[in-house]
Amino acid sequence: MAEREIIVDRETLTYEGLFNAKDFSKMVFGWLKDHRYIPVEKRHSENLRPEGKYYVLEFEPFLKLSDYAKSIIKLHVEFQQVKDVTVERDGKKQKLQEGKILIQTMGILETDYEHRWETKPVYYFVRTIWEKYVYAPFISGHQKRVKSDVMSLKSHLKSYLNLETFQP
Repeated sequence: MAEREIIVDRETLTYEGLFNAKDFSKMVFGWLKDHRYIPVEKRHSENLRPEGKYYVLEFEPFLKLSDYAKSIIKLHVEFQQVKDVTVERDGKKQKLQEGKILIQTMGILETDYEHRWETKPVYYFVRTIWEKYVYAPFISGHQKRVKSDVMSLKSHLKSYLNLETFQP
């Protein structure tokens, strides 16, 4: 089984106000594309309640850092109490959404994702020694990359939500 190490554990971001859900999705996928992550959707659900719509999106985009290690970002986005509103902006009417957004990001470094070192117990032992003494500087670099990518995504999300403050 591949070894998974949690590098960044549950960075949370909340937002309440007006937003454009389509633009938000485009922005997230744009960031993933710019950083060469391959998006994998794990869950998408929608509930309709009296106080508004609830959406839950879960993604696990990954990036192969080498033949041995890959970076995984777990992205959990909840849209709560979402209602469609029409806002006039610069003389034009825009259809936006109003509600709450809860975003949780998590960074994981997965090593031996192709399960090459698990076929025999001797290989597993050699892998442990190899990781500890030979490959340690590379793993350290991969850990820094995972952390910087998660923090960059969080910063990008935060700045997008703050910049896209819609005034009615």
